[in-house]
Amino acid sequence: MSIGAIIPNSGAVMRHRDPVDMARVAEEAGAEGLWLSDHILMVDTPVDYYPYSDDGHLTWDVTDDYLETLACCAAISSATTSAVIGPAVLILPQRNVLQVAKEATTIDRLSGGRFILGVGSGWNVPEMEALGFPFKGRTKRFEEQLAVLSDAWSGRPRAFDGEQLHIPPDIVLHPTPMNGREVPVLVGAMAAPALRRAALAGGWMAISAAHIWDSESMAASLRDYRDWCTRLGTVARPTLKLHSDAASQHRVHGIVKEAVEDLGFLHVMVDPPWATSLDAAAEMIASLAEFRSGEPLTRHWG
Repeated sequence: MSIGAIIPNSGAVMRHRDPVDMARVAEEAGAEGLWLSDHILMVDTPVDYYPYSDDGHLTWDVTDDYLETLACCAAISSATTSAVIGPAVLILPQRNVLQVAKEATTIDRLSGGRFILGVGSGWNVPEMEALGFPFKGRTKRFEEQLAVLSDAWSGRPRAFDGEQLHIPPDIVLHPTPMNGREVPVLVGAMAAPALRRAALAGGWMAISAAHIWDSESMAASLRDYRDWCTRLGTVARPTLKLHSDAASQHRVHGIVKEAVEDLGFLHVMVDPPWATSLDAAAEMIASLAEFRSGEPLTRHWG
């Protein structure tokens, strides 16, 4: 089991703190994973369906700076030495899958094999459509992209003719990942159908928040995910992204303990209090030392 830190690449915190500096502080304090969020653009229209707030409204200002996720991952990889790095999560259906495969392999190489690609299907309708990808049909596109990704990392992706994706023959996509097989993938989602996709893709990133943590519901989702892994003959690699704020931070240690010891998560990403100070964030990460494994999450991919 290992502990990761969420590194803000947007919002008010980032106006005062550089993500690279936060990543260095987190790794020095004992974080074994460094994770960033993803949006390419915002559309300045009302939102009442954001899945991670109580009222469906955004928790940030759409005019806030939002640094591009993969570029940040590359920068952080050059400033750290041991922690795994990745998006939590990259919205795959609004990107060209072959370009993502190339970018992921590049960061994998630059980081010495420390990159993990967290991906999700997305929720922001106007963002996806502004980028030229229809929101309707994104789930099928996401599934086809996951299938293409694993093949693309061979360096010679086969022709693919799906409902949403069309990959021509004779593509050459080098370099290949450092391990000679793949860049590790985590599918981030909580909906029941997504658990099957996570089992197929290589790993699952559960997402919750300290103020709404429900251990029974999470245990049920974890059972379903492991059942899918058993049925599909894949390895279960459950991870957890745990959001918190000042009002719920006191619950984090207890939730991490439960997630690790009772539920069996391999890696938990926590939300340090970066807005308070770098020292407070480091102290919070260090307080979870009992859950550190000393081994990177990538080892679970062999």
